[in-house]
Amino acid sequence: MEKMKTRADVELLAPAGSPAGLRAVISAGCDAVYIGGSKFGARAYAENPEEEELEELIDYAHLRGVKVYLTVNTLLKEEELSLLPDFIRPYYERGLDAVLVQDFGVLRVIRRCFPDLPIHASTQMTVTGPCGASFLAGQGVSRVVPAREMTLDELRRIHEESGLEVEAFIHGALCVCYSGQCLLSSQLGGRSGNRGRCAQPCRLRYETRTEEGQTIKGDLLSPKDLCLLDLLPELIENGVSSLKIEGRMKQPEYAAGVVSVYRKYLDLYFARGRKGYTVKDADRRTLLTLFNRDGFTDGYLKRHNGPEMMAFKRNELTQAEEKRRSELYASFREKYVEKERKVPLQGEVCVRQGAPLSLRVRAAEQNVEFICTLDQKAQPATARPLDPDRIREQIGKTGETDFYFERLSVDTDGTSFVPMGALNRLRRETLSGLREKLLVPFRRFSSEETETTEAEERTSAEAAAGSSAETTDRATAETADRTAAETDIYVRVSTDEQLQTVMRNPEVTGVYLDAAMLFDAHSRTGSAVSRAERYAAVIAQAGMEPWIALPYIERKGECSELYDSADRLIQAGLKGFLAGSFESAAALIERGLARCVRADAGIYVWNSEAKQFLREAGIGLDTVPVELNRREIARRDNRKSECIVYGHLPLMITAQCLRKNTSGCDRESRLLVLGDRKRRKFPVKCVCVFCYNILYNPVRLSLLSEADALGRAGVRSVRLVFTTETGEETDKVLKIAVRAYKDRIPAEIEGEYTKGQFNRGVE
Repeated sequence: MEKMKTRADVELLAPAGSPAGLRAVISAGCDAVYIGGSKFGARAYAENPEEEELEELIDYAHLRGVKVYLTVNTLLKEEELSLLPDFIRPYYERGLDAVLVQDFGVLRVIRRCFPDLPIHASTQMTVTGPCGASFLAGQGVSRVVPAREMTLDELRRIHEESGLEVEAFIHGALCVCYSGQCLLSSQLGGRSGNRGRCAQPCRLRYETRTEEGQTIKGDLLSPKDLCLLDLLPELIENGVSSLKIEGRMKQPEYAAGVVSVYRKYLDLYFARGRKGYTVKDADRRTLLTLFNRDGFTDGYLKRHNGPEMMAFKRNELTQAEEKRRSELYASFREKYVEKERKVPLQGEVCVRQGAPLSLRVRAAEQNVEFICTLDQKAQPATARPLDPDRIREQIGKTGETDFYFERLSVDTDGTSFVPMGALNRLRRETLSGLREKLLVPFRRFSSEETETTEAEERTSAEAAAGSSAETTDRATAETADRTAAETDIYVRVSTDEQLQTVMRNPEVTGVYLDAAMLFDAHSRTGSAVSRAERYAAVIAQAGMEPWIALPYIERKGECSELYDSADRLIQAGLKGFLAGSFESAAALIERGLARCVRADAGIYVWNSEAKQFLREAGIGLDTVPVELNRREIARRDNRKSECIVYGHLPLMITAQCLRKNTSGCDRESRLLVLGDRKRRKFPVKCVCVFCYNILYNPVRLSLLSEADALGRAGVRSVRLVFTTETGEETDKVLKIAVRAYKDRIPAEIEGEYTKGQFNRGVE
């Protein structure tokens, strides 16, 4: 059993969207801040500081006992990776406490170049269980920020089974999509959430129709803001050690106000325990007044989803509420934004005839002392000697420094005199020396020469490892006698009708069977393995490779029975699993089944370092990221990658259920339609087996006419994804794909389609 946490074990983590915001939340009482630099952060439009200013802010925080975490939580393109070490190095040397990362390639570079720099796995990594967290622990990660959708029990299990620190959001905006799995902003307007540029189209109004014909309009994809003030004790007692407030895009007054309230109650909990923890209505009203979306929700900690979590109405503030908010912001501006928190000192100054001037200061919070002695001595006063009050006044003029004197004693003989300039010099040199002494423990030194040598060795080792992996990879062994120009066609199906159609097309290499076809939404008893066995045998008999396409999100070991019966399924002909989530991939790796894993598009491989990360984990094939354009794909190593060339792309995976939130849950998987203001009709699939919704692009992706371009880019495996298509529609698309990728006859589907980001890409 884990020991009882103390005040020192739990941190209040605050957003710093600007230098002013950082100073404000520190004044309000946070223990740590997270902030972006000029590159690679998930809030590209925040007032992120440049290098020199951020270095100074790191010092500012450290002097006040506050940690600084740098957000490097976006996906990096290949050409950006080379900039990463030089970007991080000055902050690392300054004493940066940790980095938050999303990209496996970024993780790998930081681990190699700065091995003692703590790495935190961002919520953008979509960690949804203990297998994924445990795998990251083995890769040098020290803390994980799980998906916001986790319950208290899931958070506790992640902490206990992985041993990682757990950081959880406690206040602020909630995304309706699992973070890191949203392409809505990217596909609709080219502003990628994976690049920190989300346009938040989910906050717009949508409409849907119920089966009874009722039209429902509102903010159907917009959750209320999170407020976990009442649940702080339960979070802490379930293994959460970092309590995180969202808000880097909000004003400093907002962030400081929220921090001040949570600081009050975190201190209350550690002073009085669970029994003495009571939240006052006045403090709830303060948080509501600062900002809310139709009130607050306590999120997913005790539920899977529900309409009570959603901000359907979008209520406008009354004039009185606007006035109250304005007054509250003004109050917090005066208290925290305009007044900086300074470091309290105790000091003792000595001014005596014939003795050197000296000043001893002590920073009690850090338990650090510094003594400064000048070579100048006090002289006998010829007129009016310096009295203790005058000496105290002059030494106490700390001005724009980081310090103030909480207590300053004066040792003087009452007959001495020194020029005011000497006292000023004594104060300056003392405070400067103390500042340096306080900051020295944070300083680090890195060697670029050593890193270059390591990089050269790594390149050689990776080349050898890559060669070895290719030699032993099963897919390579099975296709070694094929010509380089041949392209394998794999098809993902979600209905039996689609499967029967596919099996009548012998040009197809393999089939990805949607895992939802194996489970009964009403009963989780052991039929999935036997169904998988039968499907695998039938597909293999048709001369095709059978694979199981795992869910886009896996929680609570939902597919464990398949993994535990993998040997039996492989005997029936199954080749392996297409892992839709990192949790699924990690669960298979944990069981020694990495050789049977392919990574779907939601496991991002934007750069060579991320690709190598998966290779080292034993995963043999990845999916070409759908946000890369043709030039970026062409520069990529695609020898062990598969490209999605057809299908309604998933734009959003959400734990919320459109049907439950509008009509009620009946656990019957359905296809709904969500309309937006531009009259686009988004198909929404309720996947009741795994209890999530998939919002699809209403326009099909088609790269069937790009066979030559993808062939020149080295792509030798393509994937067609069928979702809502009938058997007849499936057959038509398949025949066009065969002409394009097997016969090399230019072809394209009829009707409306998009090439996604293939031509434009994302910023």
